[in-house]
Amino acid sequence: MAQPDFVFRGHQAAVNGVRFFADDRFLVSGDQDGHLIVWNMLLKRRFASAPKAHSGPILAVCGVGVDTVVSQGRDNKLCVWRLEAGEFKGELVLARSMDVDAMSFCKFTVSSADGETWIVALSDAGLGDAFAYEVGSGKHASFNIGHKTSTPSGSRQDPPMSLSLECLPSSASDGDKRRLVLYAGYESTLLQCFELCVSADGCVAEHARFLTTQHKEPIMSIDFDSERQVLYTCAADNTVCCIPVDDADASSTTKHATLKNAGAAEIRCFSSPDLVAVAGWDYVARLYSKDLEHLSDMVFHRAALTSIDLSTPSKECPPHIEDPAARQRWSSRPQWLAVASRDTRISLWVT
Repeated sequence: MAQPDFVFRGHQAAVNGVRFFADDRFLVSGDQDGHLIVWNMLLKRRFASAPKAHSGPILAVCGVGVDTVVSQGRDNKLCVWRLEAGEFKGELVLARSMDVDAMSFCKFTVSSADGETWIVALSDAGLGDAFAYEVGSGKHASFNIGHKTSTPSGSRQDPPMSLSLECLPSSASDGDKRRLVLYAGYESTLLQCFELCVSADGCVAEHARFLTTQHKEPIMSIDFDSERQVLYTCAADNTVCCIPVDDADASSTTKHATLKNAGAAEIRCFSSPDLVAVAGWDYVARLYSKDLEHLSDMVFHRAALTSIDLSTPSKECPPHIEDPAARQRWSSRPQWLAVASRDTRISLWVT
């Protein structure tokens, strides 16, 4: 059976999020104890850490540019960190902290365009209140994506469980406005699309459309392909869906795959190579084609998987690496798939 190329073992608690950033020079991860770690991918060693970045479990992490890390915790905080990097060691310095609502375990989502990076997170999960935040400028605007669902005992709030954001490139007609598209998956299995317009006057969220899924349990994760034509979803059930974004009758064209066991924490779609990766609660990472044809399974971990990411195939060496041997080592590196698990480990697989 295939084995990972490398395993990070620096966490002492379940790892809940993992992302490459800074042209894959770094990998950031966060765990159940609130510990945030940045790994040096050239040396495969710990580069910087914040042992108590959050007073509760970290739900999600990402890197922005080369020197910024974002983390969200169950302590209802979204933190922006500045990475002060030396040659072999760095330091995470808290730059900003914002209140969020982690009641529904809904993770923040991030997207970049035209030199801007926008984050959307929930400020009140029960009511569907959310905000958009631009990392570089600090712009902040609130909006609502609340939904009520009907039950035998009456209507109730339907909290968002997952978000996926697309930052649209600016056009001449936009002026100082920023257009965003947000997909939200709800506890009731509803999937909605919102068109957001952020300006100096705030954020206007217009409901664009409902999208049909074949899920019977809450939607846990959403991603889309590089052309923004197809959405991929996974849920607490055993179904993975592929949904055309602009199809008026998506129910007739939605493709799906059936997992051997119910429950997946995250789904990611990658373009180089064309892959859809699913982090399963049954300890298995599954790879599919973009048409959801099963390609392979990666079996290594001893607990539920929580997060998954793929490094870029670029062979360009970062300019800060000056040593010839190190530059050669970096340029010949493989493309890695990083898989995080509740067994405290992060495995790296060569794709």
